[in-house]
Amino acid sequence: MLTAIESGDFDQWVEEQFGSERQVLKELGRDFRNWFYRLYSQPQTAKEDAWAPSYLEYQFAVSAPEDESGNNRAMLVAEQYHQGHLDWYSFDIDTQSRLEDLPGAPFSENSFEVQKPLAFLPTQIEFNGMPNVRWWEFEDRRTDFGSIRAGTTDVPLLLLAELGLIYGNDWTVIPYNMKVGTLAEIKGIIVTDVFGVRTLVRAAGQGQRMDWQKWSMYNLKSLAGRDQVDNRLFLPPSVAKIQESNPIEKIMLARDEMTNIVWGVEERIPGISGNGVDGFEAATALSNYFSHGAPQTTIPTKANEAKIRYVLGTSVPENWIPFIARHKPGSNRQIRLQRAAMPRLTDAVETSHIEPRGRILRIGLDGPGDKKPYLLHEEEVPRAGVIITQSCQRTRWFNGKVLTWLGRRRETGRGEGASGLIFDQIVPVDRSNTD
Repeated sequence: MLTAIESGDFDQWVEEQFGSERQVLKELGRDFRNWFYRLYSQPQTAKEDAWAPSYLEYQFAVSAPEDESGNNRAMLVAEQYHQGHLDWYSFDIDTQSRLEDLPGAPFSENSFEVQKPLAFLPTQIEFNGMPNVRWWEFEDRRTDFGSIRAGTTDVPLLLLAELGLIYGNDWTVIPYNMKVGTLAEIKGIIVTDVFGVRTLVRAAGQGQRMDWQKWSMYNLKSLAGRDQVDNRLFLPPSVAKIQESNPIEKIMLARDEMTNIVWGVEERIPGISGNGVDGFEAATALSNYFSHGAPQTTIPTKANEAKIRYVLGTSVPENWIPFIARHKPGSNRQIRLQRAAMPRLTDAVETSHIEPRGRILRIGLDGPGDKKPYLLHEEEVPRAGVIITQSCQRTRWFNGKVLTWLGRRRETGRGEGASGLIFDQIVPVDRSNTD
């Protein structure tokens, strides 16, 4: 309905079907459109849609100024975001590209800021069973690191014991506050000991002579080189907790080795009321509807005496959408998965093929003009398969504003599938139920 209101088809339909109530219905349609965009955060143009259908994940980028002039900007790219929770590790530093906004929408004012040094007292991190820093002190007996019996393959257990026994007192908490959406660069830490001597401590691994012992677990990765890291800290404007509804749409992509096809199974599809409905039940109801109106074929008498029959091909449920392999343009080895369509084996309707009913697999079918193919990278569907879910998500921002949007996430599938699709088959005739 919203699409019809946006395109003007709703107003045309009202003009053809109603009389004196035309203007009232048109105003109700505009009120419904305003209510939807006020409640749900949706991209207004195709360029604002961050969902990459070929990769089954979100891809987007943000930028921040690197100097007071604002001409040099650091670009942070999130190329593989599908987890459902956004944090700093979802971004990488891209020094080769430059982010440009849409025409007529310039960047916000320069917010580059240089802060004065901050004086603080570090606080030591403590945990249950931590060895005491001073000798000859009684320790907590509830955690006994000495009784750990780890084998040569228990790497996580050995790392835990080493961290607790050797490096447990090397970690401290620094009370440094950052604003949300800040990219901060810390030049160094000046440590003042009890004798008044000040020592400058830089980030670990700086300099070519220290590359062999570089530790960059919590650093941003740079796309310029594999071994290059960025020591800046990024605090993205993300929320800690969201409210999420039951899946409105759920797609399971599974490989079928017998037919050499990847199937997109629509387990849940959007319903008329906005909630998700069972895709198998909807497909069965639609098949029964078309089969009920199809003309019945009379089998000749001599054919009834045959002991075998020829089956041109079996059918699959209408919520199973096939993806077939196609060569990538310009390559004889690399392939991509292209959305195909199963034929609808009935003459009761004009539509000769089955189309997906959900929004995730209908890429290229609802736009203006001719229908466009939907191509999926073959490596995005592993042997275990992929599950894509779409649900309503709601949160409250720091200023009290409530935000609601439709979000998608990707999870590991349940393994391979078996559609039972077989062509050109000779089967025996079962006469056990005949008179």
